[in-house]
Formats: sequence, structure tokens, C-alpha cells
Amino acid sequence: MIISASRRTDIPACFSEWFCNRVKEEFCYVRNPYSQKITRVSLTREDADVIVFWTKNAKPMMERLSAVDASGIPYYFQYTVTPYGSDVEPVFGKRGCIENFLELSEVLGKDRMLWRYDPILITEKYSVEFHAEAFAFLCETFSEATDRCTISFVDAYRASPYRLCTFDEMERLAEIFSATAKRFGLPLVSCAEEIDLRRFGIGHASCVDKEVCEHLCRRSLPVKRDRNQRAACGCAESVDVGAYGTCKNGCRYCYACGGRAAEAHDPASPLIAGWPKDDDSVRVRTFGQTTLSYEERQNCVRQTESCKREEVAEGDRDHEGNAVGDPDTAASSV
Repeated sequence: MIISASRRTDIPACFSEWFCNRVKEEFCYVRNPYSQKITRVSLTREDADVIVFWTKNAKPMMERLSAVDASGIPYYFQYTVTPYGSDVEPVFGKRGCIENFLELSEVLGKDRMLWRYDPILITEKYSVEFHAEAFAFLCETFSEATDRCTISFVDAYRASPYRLCTFDEMERLAEIFSATAKRFGLPLVSCAEEIDLRRFGIGHASCVDKEVCEHLCRRSLPVKRDRNQRAACGCAESVDVGAYGTCKNGCRYCYACGGRAAEAHDPASPLIAGWPKDDDSVRVRTFGQTTLSYEERQNCVRQTESCKREEVAEGDRDHEGNAVGDPDTAASSV
């Protein structure tokens, strides 16, 4: 299976210690945001094919990456760098994020560093002209540090203070961005956008990208398109190990920030927020997409049953955190 870490929160920036602890323990718990049931997600090399990290700041994770490397699970980053100030993204120093992106690219290679310029929002301060200049600067900065750039336009989530971009604004920016990206040799794709930008040379993205994952793990993966995402999303199936209401980034446009769940965080817990309760039941998910043979899977199932744990059947996505109707159907701005 592909592990998404995470559309729901910024694990590298806020919870890198917890995640590396879970990698060492080879499992984590994920509480379904609707049913509140807990799923045990395997983080063994046999079950976890690839990890996709989503972040705006991976610096807190730099000294802990050796733990992920030691697990043998390949990984790559969806790394967002945008030009907004503290009025929009209050906790980020842009220079530090840019430097961290470049440093991480030097360590991992540009094929494992996918740059996100999203969401694009238009205000009096952040005009089309502002974005044109800022995007050109970042394209020049990252041209040798990433394999591609993903863009998306702001969505009107509840309580978001930002309006939707107009069709004309989206097309103007697409034309400008396409020419700029081409000048610096960067492929440009869009994330979960219904607008067709192909005439500007901008295709649809797969942020959880089957081809990238197969390249990293050097084998074919039997994964399908994630049916729990929006219709315009091209992502492959994945299991998200984050939790809503835990992100500390405070970005004003984001659906995933806010809430007090982070106050219950303990790096030693198998859950990202709080500890399991006495009356919690735990389901086991290990075989979403895996390299185990059929016989090996059956042996594991028998072992699971002997422990009186209830296995989540392959394809049963109502109890493992990416349920139909899950807010993950929104495009990530993490």
C-alpha cells in the first residue's frame, strides 16, 4: 500500500518525531474522522510500498530521515512553497523553506522533490501580476531541484476568507505560468482542477503518483485511481495516517488546519492525537496494496484472527480513514 503522510496535517513540520517512532515500531493507528473507529496500519517494508510526505516545512524532519531510510520504505515529498506573507501563512519564513527545499533536494535527488505552488489565491495584494513575478523567481530557484511543479487554485472551503479565482484569472495565470515554467524546463501540472488547461501545456496531476511510486520501489504496483478523491483528482489509492484538527501551520486558506486535537499529541502514542481509549476497538489493515504472496497473506490473516483482531478486507475503505465522503476528497493545500 501507499502511505500518505498526510493530506490531513503537516507531519514533517509538526509530527516528525511521532512518525519516525511509528516507522521504528512498524505500525501506527489512525482514527476515522467520522466513525471514530481505529485502524492499525502496517508500516513494515512488506506492506508499505512507498510513503508520500506532504509538507510546507521539512526542516524538523531532516535529522530524523535516517529512521525512515533504515525502514527500507522509499519515499518522496510533495513540498509546497508559495510566496504569501504571514497574513496568509503565519508560521513560515519563506527563505528558510526555500533553503530547506534545496537542501533536501541535494540529499534525496530532484526526482523525490515535487514542488507545489498552491493554492493560488487572488486578492488586491496578491494580484495576477504578483503571482507572475513570484512564480518566475521560484521557478528559477527550483529549476535544478525538482522534476515538476503542481499548481491549483484556491477552493472556497467553509470559513475561508478568500474568493474563487475567476475563469479569466485562471486562464491568464495558466498562460503566464506555462511560458515561465517552459523557460526553466519545468513540467507544469494542475491538481484536482476541473478547468481544462491542456491548451497551455498544463496536464492533470497525480500527486500520489503511481508512476513515481513504481519508479521508487522498482516494481509494478497493483493500485487503482483513488475513488474517494474528487472526480478531477488523478491520485492513486493510498492510506492516510494523519488526523484533522492537528496541523499547527495556521494557513488561512486550508481546510485541514484549526481545532485543538494537537494538544493531545504524544510522540509515544500510536495515534497522532491522544491515546486509544479503553472501549476502542482496533481493526487491522495491512494488505491494501502489498508485495506479499497469496499464501503469505493467508498466513497473516490466520495470525491476525488468532489475536482476535478484525481484519479490514481489501477495498473496505469505510473504516480505515479514507472513507467515502471523507474530507480528503478536497485537494490538499498542505
